[in-house]
Amino acid sequence: MRKMVFIIGLCLSILLVGMNATATELDVLILVADSSAQIEADAVMSYGKIGADTFNYTQVNIATGGTRPIDGSVILADEVNAGNLDFSDYNIIWLPWNGPGHDGDYFMEGVEDNILSFVEQGGVVYMAAFDDNFTDANGSQIGGWMPIDKYPATVSNTADSELTLTAEGEATGIFDGVDLSGLVLDDNFANTDPAYIILAVRDDNGEPAAIQLNYGAGAYLGVCTDARSTFPAAEPMVGNILAYAASIVSAVTPVEPVDKLPATWGDMKSEY
Repeated sequence: MRKMVFIIGLCLSILLVGMNATATELDVLILVADSSAQIEADAVMSYGKIGADTFNYTQVNIATGGTRPIDGSVILADEVNAGNLDFSDYNIIWLPWNGPGHDGDYFMEGVEDNILSFVEQGGVVYMAAFDDNFTDANGSQIGGWMPIDKYPATVSNTADSELTLTAEGEATGIFDGVDLSGLVLDDNFANTDPAYIILAVRDDNGEPAAIQLNYGAGAYLGVCTDARSTFPAAEPMVGNILAYAASIVSAVTPVEPVDKLPATWGDMKSEY
């Protein structure tokens, strides 16, 4: 009897250790470049815990121009060069609607190589729809923060449409439990290199509504949703994307383990 109790206790201990080993803590940097995208940032930060994973958030406002600037916003390159912001401190970078640029303004200038390195080393960048109406210093619509020199793509000036998932999109789980007809779409990726994995296509023009581009040990993910009117329909998708991004990060390099499974929401901090 004692032997059986010991064996049961040992099995339970191993099970608990295994559960704690799979619990991870991930740091997410949200770069808000349009005041209308705050609703998306808020939806992201509402997910403090998904399964065994805990998410900590830092929001940095970079809307220094455009049609909807944010008071007190910073220039990314200045913050990086001053040592106030280090992308390697994070596992996921989230670019809400209009994140990298819009209305003629480009917000990634001077940090392109930093973001490329972040993804190459195993980080994940997620981006919602962003404007077709901006270019970087090299005249690119998207900007050198994506490896478009190696994997070209453009952005189309489009509006809302229904979408259809591909088999690859179904497999990610990003759209599980999501009312697809409730998603509101905006400008989308187009003319993509074959390296882009198409997760969903727009019904109006057949161009990508959702993509994944693997780069180095990490990946770029994107769904061309418009923050101004896609919530609350997109809220389940936000949680799914966080969980999927966490799986990509964890598959590369295990992030910091959580000693105990927390019963409270993850810590959330906001800067600038």
